Amino acid sequence: MASGIRALRKIQVGLENPRGTIVPATARLVGMLTMKENQKYYRPADLETGQFDDYTRSAITSKQMGATFDADANYEQLGYLLGMSIEGGITPGGGGSNPYTRTYALIPTATQALDTRTFEYGDDIQAFVSPFVFATDIELSGKLDDVVKVKANLVGQHAATQSFTSALSNPTTLTPVIVGTGVTHLNTSWAALGTTPLTSTLIDFSYKLTADKGTAQVPVKYMDGFLYYTDMAEQKRHIELDLTLAFNSSVVTLFGYYIANPQTLSFWDLKFTGPAITGGYDGLEMGGAFVIDDFSELKERDGQDIVSLKLKSQKETVTGNNYKVVLTNAIAALP
Repeated sequence: MASGIRALRKIQVGLENPRGTIVPATARLVGMLTMKENQKYYRPADLETGQFDDYTRSAITSKQMGATFDADANYEQLGYLLGMSIEGGITPGGGGSNPYTRTYALIPTATQALDTRTFEYGDDIQAFVSPFVFATDIELSGKLDDVVKVKANLVGQHAATQSFTSALSNPTTLTPVIVGTGVTHLNTSWAALGTTPLTSTLIDFSYKLTADKGTAQVPVKYMDGFLYYTDMAEQKRHIELDLTLAFNSSVVTLFGYYIANPQTLSFWDLKFTGPAITGGYDGLEMGGAFVIDDFSELKERDGQDIVSLKLKSQKETVTGNNYKVVLTNAIAALP
């Protein structure tokens, strides 16, 4: 009996409307996915049965798919993950002679209207399908001499066997965000965000959507006839920004922000520029208003003093902004 071939695994997705309705896949995602069906059971073991068997019956009481998606952050496909984690239903600006630009940001007083997708995953032996898939969090990170990576923890209602939607191919173009093309900006106001480069300082970074209560959004169940969730709840959230920095005069200024009471906001913006496209260039921008949560002791890298900073995004009172991710590409609509 032949076994499944690792090289033939694939990930396919389709945008749902309404949520939780299985739809045929319309596109391939390229990355690494773990998909696992998680179940809870009723298996009574402490009843008086007159026998030594721990279990005499088993019933499933709960179902939920759990997955982790890892990939390089590429300009063509990053929008799938951002729409499932930060803000959904984005209509791009631009087009025609200009690139398409999508801004994903915190909506402070209304739902984030996240996209949910049907996921198909498997190999040449079997495909599995899971509806109502969204990301509970997302992390973009980068190190020198590498590409930016994206990681998202996903949940789905359940996993079931199904055939793959046919006639889909891998994307013809995938352009990774290269860490070395990034420029760090540090400013003192939201209005000036992304205008003042901070040179010879940033070594690596992690930009993560998270929440004090766990995750930005969570699946929600009701007693409505199903063993899986049928809704999601959105929780208060923030961006956690981890930076490794060369210890220079600019970083000394940040130490003053760290010890000030109340703490002083710093406005960070990481801008990456990709290849030329119609009317401009591929681009990725990650920014926000931050307070410094931790300022490490002096460390060392090849004889150079460095420090690690942990920052948390906070509402900026002049404009009411908090954080944003801007994706620029030549894609009019995600397939």
